[in-house]
Amino acid sequence: MNTVWKLPQLKLDVSPLWRSSGGLQLPSDAPSKLTEAWNALITKCKSGNLGFFDWPDSSECAHTLEQVHKLATSLRGTYEGALCIGIGGSYLGPAALQDIFLGTPSKEGFAVHWVSNVDSAAIKKAEHFLSSRKCAVVIISKSGGTTETLAAWFYLSHLFRNEDIVVITDPREGELRRLSNSLGWKSLSVPSNIGGRFSVLTSVGLFPLALQNIAVHELIQGASLMNKALMSFTADENPAALYAYSKYLWDISGCSIDYFMPYDSRLKSLAEWYVQLWAESLGKKQITTQKAVGPNPVAALGTSDQHSLLQLFKEGPRKRVIGFLTALEADSPQIGKPNFDSPQYSFLSRHTFNQLNILASEATQESLINAEVPTYRFELSDLTPKTLGAFLQFQETACGLAGELYQVNAFDQPGVEESKKILRRKLDSETPSSML
Repeated sequence: MNTVWKLPQLKLDVSPLWRSSGGLQLPSDAPSKLTEAWNALITKCKSGNLGFFDWPDSSECAHTLEQVHKLATSLRGTYEGALCIGIGGSYLGPAALQDIFLGTPSKEGFAVHWVSNVDSAAIKKAEHFLSSRKCAVVIISKSGGTTETLAAWFYLSHLFRNEDIVVITDPREGELRRLSNSLGWKSLSVPSNIGGRFSVLTSVGLFPLALQNIAVHELIQGASLMNKALMSFTADENPAALYAYSKYLWDISGCSIDYFMPYDSRLKSLAEWYVQLWAESLGKKQITTQKAVGPNPVAALGTSDQHSLLQLFKEGPRKRVIGFLTALEADSPQIGKPNFDSPQYSFLSRHTFNQLNILASEATQESLINAEVPTYRFELSDLTPKTLGAFLQFQETACGLAGELYQVNAFDQPGVEESKKILRRKLDSETPSSML
């Protein structure tokens, strides 16, 4: 069985998951399970029930790219920035990519500010952002009725004219679609068969990034390249399937906590996107047995979190799988010589900061492997849109395959929906006396 793959724009190594003493043994039914999972996912995609996998190569995606480019170009010529309002899948993906591609945004560039966690401080920050520049507003909600998103928009709507407003939502349903139709707001659609946490490569992510002049067509190119690569493998040798299967086997063996640990501060929000994707997709009750299943993904950041968590990882209870993520960077600054004498640490001077972090991640992984802690590693060739598009598509595909292995519907969120209904009922009732 292959456990190391060089894929478009990235390398994946899950071999340490299989080398750990007392670790994984390949079940005899592995080929049939992997084939069943792959065929089930592809069948759902080809039937039109799921849209995320075929999206990068679809005519609808090409049309969306044209719409996004045209509207973003228009707004960039009229405004100095945009306020984007969204939460969960309507925020995490595009905000993560914004952090990666604009790690040090220019003060003169088109500024995008996000309102995601809706609280008083966030609203005040948004008002401060709006006070210093002429801004458009982008309201993003797949359902069109996300309570927190609408609350922020209700409050801030008085600061915008109709021509300042762009809505990204379902093409037919929801309150935002009703409002955009009746009031003439500009709008973009999220395909009905692509759920919020799988929507980063639709207008949800493409438009906010295009506003900042990021080459969003390269994101789609990367995703398309990844699809072609994945389709070239047999199901039982498919890297997305075996990645999902390896983590699934460790989960049901007792290592249910899945730390995802990038070693670049620009990738911190990407780890948070990963957490939502895997947690909301897989933390479910099985369709047939109603047994509660699912991994517990957690975001961490090396090297800062390494210095607080490594002791627990290495000598604490064996409940964790640690995933490492690094990226090559051609123009990373060299540490260089200090303006004082430090002979014992002169070895630092010849390395770049990128090399320092990659070597730190390798040292940490090697130490964990020595302690028989299960680990895996992604290495990105760079931090360009093409590479991130490939990575996002890989993760979404692997997560969908994991849903088949866990025997859950990876594309709904009944637990989330119930809390939304309870919140609406509470908001619709009279203010509780405890809040007066």
